[in-house]
Amino acid sequence: MDRESAVAGRPDRTPLTGRGHPSPVGRWEIVALLWVAFFLNQADRQVFNVVLPLIRTDLQISDAALGAIATTFTIVYGLLVPLSGWLGDVIDRRKVVVISLLTFSTGTLLTGFASSFLLLLMYRGIATGAGEALYAPAAASLIGEAHVKTRARALSLHQTANYTGIVLGSLISGLTAQALGWRAAFLIYGIAGLAWGIFLMWRLRGHQPLRDAAAAPKDWATTRATVRDSLAVIAGTPTIIAHMIGFGGLIFVLVGFLTWTPTLLFERFGVPIAYAGFEAVVYHHIGAYAGLALTSWATDRLIGRWPRVRLLSMAFGLIGMVPFIWWAASASTAWQAYVALGLFGFFRGIYDAGIFAAIFDVVEDRLRSTVTGILLASGFLIGAASPSIMGAMKASYGLEGGMQVLSIAALIAGMVLGITTLLDRPNRAVGAL
Repeated sequence: MDRESAVAGRPDRTPLTGRGHPSPVGRWEIVALLWVAFFLNQADRQVFNVVLPLIRTDLQISDAALGAIATTFTIVYGLLVPLSGWLGDVIDRRKVVVISLLTFSTGTLLTGFASSFLLLLMYRGIATGAGEALYAPAAASLIGEAHVKTRARALSLHQTANYTGIVLGSLISGLTAQALGWRAAFLIYGIAGLAWGIFLMWRLRGHQPLRDAAAAPKDWATTRATVRDSLAVIAGTPTIIAHMIGFGGLIFVLVGFLTWTPTLLFERFGVPIAYAGFEAVVYHHIGAYAGLALTSWATDRLIGRWPRVRLLSMAFGLIGMVPFIWWAASASTAWQAYVALGLFGFFRGIYDAGIFAAIFDVVEDRLRSTVTGILLASGFLIGAASPSIMGAMKASYGLEGGMQVLSIAALIAGMVLGITTLLDRPNRAVGAL
């Protein structure tokens, strides 16, 4: 029996069936179960951004304060991403996924009852941010260990919940808020997440995870050595440092864009709140799908001849999005803004195609998870300031001024990444590690 079959059905163990026990979980059912959880994770993240104008009016909270809530969420997320990866290696990953879902859903539910800035900060910024940060590393590991020959397809399918959750979550939140009020949007997602978390807790009892020896819990000395070696690789590889700066620039742009673009469409063009959140993201993500597919195909074929092609394409994506962020900020009609957001998304997709593959090109296997966790943490911590900056600028310069700051950040990040990649020694950029 091969390893993948054993993981899928675990015929070599007594199945957890019978009264009170679920049937064994197949390897594609794992993907389906976690797809729904990831959809809720991403849709939940977008609710706050969609209903910002309604919260501001109802609770009389300033734009700067609302931006601070989004910033707090991003900081908490960035700080806890490395911790979540570590937890997934030392305790049962099924428990980490369920705890994540129950935590961020509880935070979302409580946000629907918030009556002040402080409560919004606690429920949305801290509780929801912490819960969402716990999800991705453990979920990806569960899928990865259940799939061997089909691992890339399984992880890619799971990743589609990201874009789908943002787009459909924005639409559902907007329609709900317009019909029932902003609190209802949080209550619906909170209840749905808690219900799915309880179901997942029961259903995953039928899944018997199988870890590689390399994925087994490690002692403290080994863990400390891995972290030390990862930091040494980062410090000694300029392209990784530039990659971290570039990723921070992207997150700075995306967090600001996702937080404030629905408000821009609502205030400038009178797009109803039911559709502003959806239209702020749908054209962007259609463009991103196209850029991602095209660039992934091209760079996989060019990497053998041009070892730096991934990093250079990422720099090109950051620089290429600059005029379209600027255009979206200054558009005189909604359709001009939509075209600009779609082209911005296309170049975002060009960047996204290389995020993790570029790390794998230059970092040896045993350090990749740790380096990737540090990359994600640095990006979200750098990007955390974006919503606060845009909120603070709104009164004096409008959202147009804030979005122009986003375009400047993308330009600087792209230039740093591109110039560093071109100047770095070839053997370091090629993946000698």
